[in-house]
Amino acid sequence: MTTEARTPFESQDLPEGTWMLEQPQPIFLILAGVSTAIIENAESLAQHLADITGDNVDLATDTDPPDDVAWLASITIAGLPAPLLCWPEEAATTGTGLPEHIVNRPGLILQSLLHPADPLTCLANLLRLLTLLDPDAGGVLDADTGRWLDHDMLTEHLIESQIEPREDLLWIVSAVEEESGHQVVTTGMDRCGRRELALEAVPDEDVDTAAELLATVAALTLETPLPPTGSTIEIGPGLHLGVSGDTDDETSPVILHAADGSGPPIEVLRQLRDDVAAIYQTERATDRQRALAVDTWDRFLSIHAAVVAGGGVCYVEVPWEQADGEETRREHLWMEVESQTGSYVMAIPAHDSALIEGMPSETTKVEVDEICSWRVVLDDQPWGPEELNLLISQLEGRS
Repeated sequence: MTTEARTPFESQDLPEGTWMLEQPQPIFLILAGVSTAIIENAESLAQHLADITGDNVDLATDTDPPDDVAWLASITIAGLPAPLLCWPEEAATTGTGLPEHIVNRPGLILQSLLHPADPLTCLANLLRLLTLLDPDAGGVLDADTGRWLDHDMLTEHLIESQIEPREDLLWIVSAVEEESGHQVVTTGMDRCGRRELALEAVPDEDVDTAAELLATVAALTLETPLPPTGSTIEIGPGLHLGVSGDTDDETSPVILHAADGSGPPIEVLRQLRDDVAAIYQTERATDRQRALAVDTWDRFLSIHAAVVAGGGVCYVEVPWEQADGEETRREHLWMEVESQTGSYVMAIPAHDSALIEGMPSETTKVEVDEICSWRVVLDDQPWGPEELNLLISQLEGRS
């Protein structure tokens, strides 16, 4: 892998792989509804950013900005991997469908680069910076993906919470209908320094499953780069996909297909849709899910009785390990909660193990330090730690 001279990253710090880009595409964020005083001039913005970070920032301004731009500034902040190119726009969010009280106020445009070695942390830090910059702003529009991030939501999840955001904050997955079916493709992987991913000729009934599959594989590529074209990857126990694409055209996506090259991975999609198979999760996603589950454990225990009374079922996910062979085998097993007492539950395996022999079949005590997640199934709908507040509202509506 090579990097161009304009790339601000050290080559030894960059991940390598066939589908890595020579340089990530810039990220564009818009702080919508920003206060006029903050963007009065470049010096004002730089001072506000210095106040937030508690450190000096380096400011460079363009003496001859474009005619329709009041000022153009490059701001370097310690801890961020690349400078921020910033400028104000009076009509930054016109035509976006946002409320008038946001659209009728100016916006601050921010352009930068995410470090390919850890784009999620980079994006989270940029969003935290913009959230703290103006408490009265409406929120941040991710111009690359079209995702709107409300200021209150950013404050709750990035400022007040110690749990890092989900990896799919970096991209969106969309489906385009074509004659042969749907093309399901990511948008946003290129700003992570990686090719976009796509599934082609996906039938109507498999589009949602394909989108979930693609999002999970996208996250996995942040930890382990995809192999060269013509290779096969394992995305879960017994689940394999083929990889192909134009290695010379960085604008074309990597195509994921059936392992035998016969077209879309229909069998994999059907197994996932029928909930008879599961995809590997990244270490980061697993750690995040466990942190969420632990953080909400007491509240989960407190609603157990109400869930059962409403005809629902509670589950806990417990990691198991077997190290008696040549290599250690690990598996997460869902266990159905049979009772709850104090700070623990009694649970029994809800399905057979696929990898580990001799799993317990009797009721087992499970405490908070043993779980990696929990789940409630109510009216055939699954609820997890992310949806806890909505679940509680649902239960309260029944009482």
